[in-house]
Parts: sequence; structure tokens; C-alpha cells
Amino acid sequence: MVELSHQIAFAGSPARRRHGFVISGLLSVIGVIALFSAGPALPDGAMIGSLSLALAAGFAFHVLRSTGAAGDVLTIDSEGVWFRDWNLPKVPWRHVAGIHVAGIRLRLLIHIDLIDGEAFLAGLDGAPRRPANPLVRPDRLVAPGSAFDAPIGDVVVALREAHEAAAAST
Repeated sequence: MVELSHQIAFAGSPARRRHGFVISGLLSVIGVIALFSAGPALPDGAMIGSLSLALAAGFAFHVLRSTGAAGDVLTIDSEGVWFRDWNLPKVPWRHVAGIHVAGIRLRLLIHIDLIDGEAFLAGLDGAPRRPANPLVRPDRLVAPGSAFDAPIGDVVVALREAHEAAAAST
């Protein structure tokens, strides 16, 4: 039995951040080239360049937000688990039935099965969340394995140990 006395946090994936910035950089280069090429040869160059630069800035903002540059994307403690992309408050361990991994090797998903998930989600009326979040299902919560800076095995072990410790303490 493991006693969880502190919070465990996982940051966003650095590979996702790097790939996102490569795409954002390519959009920026396209935008700059289009702006400098505006004229008779490319009559809509200013519009294309402006749009590409705006998309690059928006994409860079999204990459920073989704990869956790501003903080951790998953936290685990003795009270429960929180994942930023669920747009839910911390999920107490008493609502968690089990934790397992599903999917294929290139797209592994962490499934956190809920005990009476519909009742739990219905009790969150005041919580801000997106109504059609594909990661939040009535029977389980899903977290993509590629979203973390640690291997999926380490994340799942930490989740299971914290869940077992919470179950043993009640």
C-alpha cells in the first residue's frame, strides 16, 4: 500500500510543443513571403500574408496552452485527479472505479472509469466546461497518453497508486 502525501504533477509533452512551433513557424514564413510578394504578381498577397500570420499567432497560442507551458496538465493527489483538457474540477477518488489504458500503440488513451458518472457530471452544474468535450463521457474520462512529458506507463502507475491509496484510507 502506498500513501500519497504530496501532489504529483505532469507537464505537457515537449514533442507536441516542438511540432506545434514548427507548424507555427512555417505559417509565419508563408505569411512574411506573401506580404513581401504582394503586388501585381500576387494581388492578394497582403490578405494571404496577414491571414497566415494571424493563424501562426493563434496556433502558437494554442500550442502554448495545450502543452502546459503555463503550468501542469495533470495533477494527482490524495483527494483526486485533475486534467486540464477535461474542463472539470478535480475528480475525487470516490467517483473513480478503475484506471486502464486502451488504444493502439500510436494513440494510447488513459481511461478513468467513473462510478455513476452521469450523477457525478450532473452535480457539476456550476462548473465551467465545454458541453461536447470528447474526453468527458458519461461512464469515463479520457486522457491522451501523448499529452504528458512522462511515459504513459509512469502516469498510469501514479494514477493507480493514488487511487489504491485513497481506497485503502477510506
